[in-house]
Amino acid sequence: MGLRFVEYRRRQWVLRYRDPWSGKQRIKSFSTEGEARQFEAVQAEMHIRERELMRRAKRRMSSASATKATVAELLERYAGTLENPTTRSTTTQHAEPLTAIFGHRRAHCVTCDDVLAWCEVQRQRGVGQSTVHRRVSILRAAYGWAVRARLLLSNPLVSLRIAKPKAQRIAPPSVKEARLLYDAAAPHIQRVIVLGMATGARIGPSELFRLRWSDVDVGTGVIRMPNAHKGAGEESRDVPIRDDVLGLLRRWHEEDRQTGCAYVIAYKGRPVRSISSGWHNALRRAGIARRIRPYDLRHAFASLALVYGADIKCVAETMGHKNITMLLSVYQHTLFEQRRRAVNAAPGLFSGTGVKRGKKKRLPPGRGKEASAFFEPAPERRAAPPHDAAASWGVAACVCAGTRAADRTDAGTPDARQPDGSGAG
Repeated sequence: MGLRFVEYRRRQWVLRYRDPWSGKQRIKSFSTEGEARQFEAVQAEMHIRERELMRRAKRRMSSASATKATVAELLERYAGTLENPTTRSTTTQHAEPLTAIFGHRRAHCVTCDDVLAWCEVQRQRGVGQSTVHRRVSILRAAYGWAVRARLLLSNPLVSLRIAKPKAQRIAPPSVKEARLLYDAAAPHIQRVIVLGMATGARIGPSELFRLRWSDVDVGTGVIRMPNAHKGAGEESRDVPIRDDVLGLLRRWHEEDRQTGCAYVIAYKGRPVRSISSGWHNALRRAGIARRIRPYDLRHAFASLALVYGADIKCVAETMGHKNITMLLSVYQHTLFEQRRRAVNAAPGLFSGTGVKRGKKKRLPPGRGKEASAFFEPAPERRAAPPHDAAASWGVAACVCAGTRAADRTDAGTPDARQPDGSGAG
């Protein structure tokens, strides 16, 4: 660097220096000598810090390229970064088949061809495509994390692509199936059916199984439903309790208060994490042969609420969605009769007219005597004497549709019924 005084310039102190990285000469003028000297000192100090940073980066790159981390170590460290215990446990379980074959190998030595060959081995062993896809996704996520954590210099699986599994569109329980399932279920399964159909909560430890009686205000008719750990901004959301469910909740509350049970869904006084056994027993006793999952109760809530005229934004917020996209693309199942009305709505090629919106028979969206028939009791049940069986029917009535809705929906179960009313299997 060179500093000199030029008398004829407006800024008389001129500093000539070279850029330490490019080597190009730079010129900068200053009003006083002190400003010029200070700038010169700052530039020298910055160059020293920059060189140190570059040396550190070079050392990290060298250590990353020479890492001895194996695939097993990589997957274990990645699983340790997951905050949700359930996600961490599931990730560890799915990583075991990967570790069995690739665990001993250096992480940077695994190639896309290796993973594709592993996928073929999994398929030959009878593993479903969705499970294979999920395990490969975990492996790719672990490699992506390793690059960000400077454990690997690059991701050898960045270009890996495998076939996505075919989406399984399972129809939610129809009105008739829900009634049969409720009548055949154990008491704790009955609670799941009622609350799943009436609140649209996520069936499992993420929401419904975490619900405590301290979260249920039977006085104001509001449930503070715990939000699943899916990026929700709040810990819970307020879900109104249906009038015809409120009395049942009060009876359950009194029963559990006497036994000291704190959870709404419990088995022998203890909270549950899975209802697989009880659910399949109920399906078998109800004579339902087709596949229905507990989570399909949530799908049924969304589909039937929209069929009966509920506001789509309110349904999405009740279910814990930030927007309506997921509700429309995943949870809403249409009735065959709805699709029939859709194809007849526009003017036809030969008829020249369509079915006007105002002409169709609308489903009753109101409350009171003309309330949705989905929650009305069947006439034959109304004559039952007022004992526990009648009270149980009141629950089933709030879970399942009445006779009029059953007649309508049985002819067109969402995504599962054919025009002749036969099931999809």
